[in-house]
Amino acid sequence: MAAMPKKVVIPLAALLCVASATAAAYAFEFPPFERRGDIRASDVCESLGKSAKVVPALKGSLPSEPGYKFDDRLDGRDITQGASDYTADCLVWGEGRVLLSARTEMMLTETAEGMGSETYDVRHWAKEALNVRESDIKSFTAGTKGVTVARKAAILVPCASPGHIPGGTYSLSVVVDLRKHEESGKPEVRQDLIDLAVNAARFSHQKAKCDLPSRLPR
Repeated sequence: MAAMPKKVVIPLAALLCVASATAAAYAFEFPPFERRGDIRASDVCESLGKSAKVVPALKGSLPSEPGYKFDDRLDGRDITQGASDYTADCLVWGEGRVLLSARTEMMLTETAEGMGSETYDVRHWAKEALNVRESDIKSFTAGTKGVTVARKAAILVPCASPGHIPGGTYSLSVVVDLRKHEESGKPEVRQDLIDLAVNAARFSHQKAKCDLPSRLPR
């Protein structure tokens, strides 16, 4: 007759110890129970704009970290001062590393003499902004051109008509770069980055006092 399998008895005290250790790990936020840091509208970079979409887009795109720090820098003059040095930079930090950056800068997109093709300029800008092959780029409707790849979204926004800044017509180039995220290729993350780029573009279009229509979605 086959022997009956022996029952394995785990003492109650041992179970209680395991439960206590698990509860302590959660309470003190040890791995794998690190709590995700909160993101409040008051903490977010001014240059990302004040839209109700900004905080949800950050929460949806950023990797989980116990805390987030925002560094914001606005520099340069608006177009009424005749300068092309306007820039806006937002960095989002996690535990000692940059998680996301959003940079906006003024750039010449058409010379005063009308030299060059706008189509060529836009295609060249897209490849430079995203640093990828043209075949990898997906477009969306925003500004002169909106483009995206995994982890990045960029928009070229009309800004200064000829006569405001020497040289010709100027635009704002906005690039949002999610430095590292295991889910960065998902459609919802791409949309979050697009939302961040659109709102950063809208903020800078107003801040730089651009006179050309932004052509940004509402």
